[in-house]
Parts: sequence; C-alpha cells; structure tokens
Amino acid sequence: MRINAKVFPRVKIPHAFIVLLLLTILSTAALVHLIWYRTASRNVEKVVAMLDVQSSATVGNELVSNLTVVSSTAEIVRSIFALSAFRPDEPMKFDSLFLSLMKEQPVIAWIGIAFPDGHFYGSHVTPEGKIERVEIGGPTLGKTRSLRRKVYYSMSGNLVDEHPPETASNYIAETSQWYRNGERNEQLAWSVVNTLPLGFEPAIVVSGKVRISEHVNGVVMVAVSLQRLSATLRSLMIPKDSKIFMLTRGSMVLATSGALDGVMIGDLNNFPTSDTLAASVVSAQTQEKNDSFRTLIGSKDLGPVFVSSNKLPFEDWRLVAAIPRATLAGDNDANSQRVIFVVLGIAILAAVMAIAFARILFARPLSRLAEQLHLIGRFELDAVRYRPTMLAELDDFSLVLKRMSNGLSAFARYLPIDVVRPLIDGNIEPKPGGELREITVLFADLPGFTELTEELGAGVEPSLTGFLTLSTAAIHAEGGTVDKFIGDAVMAIWNAPGDETNHALRACRAAAAIRASMHALPPMSPKHDAVRVRIGINTGVALVGNIGSTARLSYTAIGDVVNLASRLVGVAKDSGVEIVLTDETLGRTHGLFPVRALGPIRIRGKLEPVSVYTIDCHPKAMPEQ
Repeated sequence: MRINAKVFPRVKIPHAFIVLLLLTILSTAALVHLIWYRTASRNVEKVVAMLDVQSSATVGNELVSNLTVVSSTAEIVRSIFALSAFRPDEPMKFDSLFLSLMKEQPVIAWIGIAFPDGHFYGSHVTPEGKIERVEIGGPTLGKTRSLRRKVYYSMSGNLVDEHPPETASNYIAETSQWYRNGERNEQLAWSVVNTLPLGFEPAIVVSGKVRISEHVNGVVMVAVSLQRLSATLRSLMIPKDSKIFMLTRGSMVLATSGALDGVMIGDLNNFPTSDTLAASVVSAQTQEKNDSFRTLIGSKDLGPVFVSSNKLPFEDWRLVAAIPRATLAGDNDANSQRVIFVVLGIAILAAVMAIAFARILFARPLSRLAEQLHLIGRFELDAVRYRPTMLAELDDFSLVLKRMSNGLSAFARYLPIDVVRPLIDGNIEPKPGGELREITVLFADLPGFTELTEELGAGVEPSLTGFLTLSTAAIHAEGGTVDKFIGDAVMAIWNAPGDETNHALRACRAAAAIRASMHALPPMSPKHDAVRVRIGINTGVALVGNIGSTARLSYTAIGDVVNLASRLVGVAKDSGVEIVLTDETLGRTHGLFPVRALGPIRIRGKLEPVSVYTIDCHPKAMPEQ
C-alpha cells in the first residue's frame, strides 16, 4: 500500500536542541534561587523548634496544674480523716466533704475511702453530670457485698437526692491496685487502673493511707477519668492537626488529645498504622533513649513532624507532643515559595514559548512514535498509523514504521500468529532446530474434494475457503496453532509453541466444533451430505520447532505422532465416520467425551494394530471445559 506523506515545514533536530539549550540557560536562575530557598528553610526549622518548645511547655504546665489539684485534694481528704474528723459510720459527713470538693474541682471523677474491714465510701460524677454517692459494704459470709447509691442533682435551685434500690457489688476495694499502692507507701501513690467501684472506667488514681495512732485506718483515693483527662488535653490550645499523648514510662497511653482515639489504657504500638502522629511518636521513642527529647521525624502523609517529650512530676509519666512542621511553618514556607515563584516566573515567562516549541516538535511526535512501536511489539499491526510531524527525521521514522507494519502484516499471513509474535519479541531464534515435546495433532480435510473439483471446477474455491476459515476459527478458539494448509486439508497442533495442559481435550473440542459447523452449512453437493468432514487426532511426542534449511524455515512438528494423525483421516473414511482418535488422545480427555470403539485397526507404517475411537455425540451435548 502506497502512503502519501503530507507536506509539512520541517525543522532539523540540531535546531531544536538550540531551543532546549536556551531553556536550560534560563533555568539556571531558578537553580540559584532554589539554593537560597534551602537556606531559608533551615532558618524556618529554627523558628519551628522554638514554637514547639513553647507549645509543649504550655500544655505541660496546664496538665501538671490539673494533676496537682487532684494530688492536693487527696492530701486534704487524707488529712481530715487522719485527724479523726469522720468515722466510718458517718456517711452524711462524707457526702458533704466529697460533694463540696467535687463541685470545686470538676477534673475529679472519684473521691473515696476504703477501710480495712472492706467497706468503701465514695462519690463520683455520672455521665449526666450528677454527683452520686456509692457505698459498698464489707464482706459477709455466704453473701455478696451490698451496693447502696444516692444521686444528688440540682432542681430549681434546690439540691435533690434519689435513692436507687440496693443491689450487690463484686468490687473489692482492698484488693485493687490503688489500695495496695496507697497502703504500702508513706506518700501519695499514683496508679493506672481499668476498674473502679462501678465497673470498667479507665482512670488515674492517686491514693494514700490514713494513719491514726500508728494504725492504718483506711486508704483515700482521688481519681481522674482518662476520658476527662483526654477531654482536658483536647481543650488545650495546641496547633492544628497536632496531637498530645500522656504516656507512662514505657509506651502505655493514658490519654490523648485525639477526638477519635477513645478512652483506653493501651500500648502506643497498637495504634492503627493510619495514625501518622502516633507512628511518628513510636519512631521518635525508638531513636531517642532519654525521657526528655525533641526531634524531627519524617512522615509520608504529613511531612516532617516535630516530636517532643517532657517528663511530668508523676510516676515518671511523660507528655509527648507530635506537631507537623507544616502546621507551624506553613505561612513561612508559603512566603518563601512565593519569593521563589516570583523569581522563577521571570525566567519561565521568557522560556514558555521555547517549552511549547519543544513540546510540539519533540514530546508529542516522540510519544506517538513510541505508541506505534508498542503496537508493533504487541503485533497489533492494524492499529499502526502514519503520524506526520514537522521534524524531517521523525517524519521519515513514522513512514518507515508504517511500511514495516504493512510488511509484517503480510508476513504474518504465511505463519501462525503464535509463532510470529515470539519471533518479533525475540523469544524464538530463527534458525533450524527444535525440541521434543508432547503435543496433540489434528488433521481435517474435505471428503471427496477431487470429485468436487471435477464437478464444480473453479467454483469449488468458496467452499474450500469456507471450510478452511471455520476450521481455523475452531482451532484458534481452543488455543490450537494452525501449522499448515495441505490442499483441502488443515494441520493443527496443541501444546506448541505455548504450553497447554488440556491439549488433547481441546483438540477434541475443536474437532467437534468443526464437524458441527460443517453440518450447519448447506451441502456442497447432494453426494456429500452425510459425511461433511474427516478428522484424525493423535497425541504423543514429536520434534517441534524450526524445520528446514538455513535459508528457509517452517515452524512445524514432525514424527510418528504426526504421521499417525494424518493416516487416521483415511481410517475415518474406511470406517464411515467423521472423527477418529487414538488411545493416547482418549486417555487424556478425562472421560469427558462419550466415544465408540472402532476396534484395533492395522495402519500403514505401524507393526501392531492401533486401537481407535470415534466421537458420536451431537455437538450441542458436548461437555464444557
């Protein structure tokens, strides 16, 4: 096919390189200002570090202030009881004391005292904001401990109380962690617990024993709910998209400022991987061995993250803040970038025409040529088009690619496509040689073709073409390779050049499809109505590869398995059937085809009789694979 190239003004590649060189010179200015930007960024890092220190200090001071209030409240209650101001049988006095302290200090979740005999008296804040007194009785043989509750709330300016019915309690205060810590320490002790008198309630508890006349008369406790503690952290003024963690000496999380983290006493390493700030804190703790540090951790999602750790004066607890650098330095970075963009804008404006020029001359044509090369590599030759361009060399290249695709398209009609593609890809070296491999061979021809030729003359060609076309389609549909056409016959092989596990089964399916297609057509002549096709199928080991001379090759299979398959076509004629297959083929069809034995038959070239079979089932009843 002749290709008429369109006439375009052409530019030589050296001229285009001159334009690109101009663009390179103009970009030098941008490089100079990029160096300046890096210097400015270092200064920003220093500013951010100062802001980080200030933020961490502010948050730490407020948190320490709250926990100090809790500690002071515990000391006040312990002192009052130590002075014997209250006795265990005076719960009303407990109510007055606890109620007044909790109203003054909203951060407190629980105030209580546990006595050595097992009794516990305390007050706590309910989820509705009411204050409730809780009294748990001591142990009684054979009975559970009693639980009495009393709820206080304000109505119309008056203090109203409710008395829920008495129930049972499984809580044993004298075995709790806070009780044991308070009992064995002279000073106030801090504990982290999951359970308080009314059930699961993660909290921080400060406790201390009440000593009267050298005897321990009870243990006072004041608790801060981790939920309240997290709410306190969220209420603090921290930079946007930042997070604060309150941790024990290890990695146990007591509270966070994250609204979605919930209330937990868990390990920081168990936070989800999507929590970038938590992951940054884990990385920082791995790198730093001290309790107090400040470092910068890289993050894929948020960029650099400042992580600072400060000790709290409570049980070696730490306050760890994770602040993305962009949160504090975003404005500075934006201003620095604006300066760079202004400087580079002047150079870009001067070079924009050169960039557009290079895009038109180089980028687009080369991209189109690359697409054409990919199409040729995939042997999609019909999709290859001539793409005219102004550059003479690239325009000639496009013409050559189109001519090459036309030549390859014509060449592919003389060889199986499955063989042509590896040749183009370079997977098969075009030289004589082959390999022994198991294949299934199919021969199919038109019965009485010689008589048809004498009867129809040149008019037999459409019938022959139709037969070869539908046979090729059926073979390709089952993954076979058409090896060659031999007059009115077609030879096909399976399991070469590519691997096919069920090659015998697929060959049988293709044979049945060819027979069904031939019977669906009008007969070529009244004499050729009953038997429309004759097919022989055999399976075995053959030499498969490039067979021929050094000057001319043919990709085919040779060997006894091929000869026998060819002679089975004659067996089909003598037996009056259309499809004949051998034992070797039948044994690999897994019994999926109902066959009829034709018996051992002597075949020319074979010393022993060969057991052959025919497939008699109607094509519509063929098994599906």
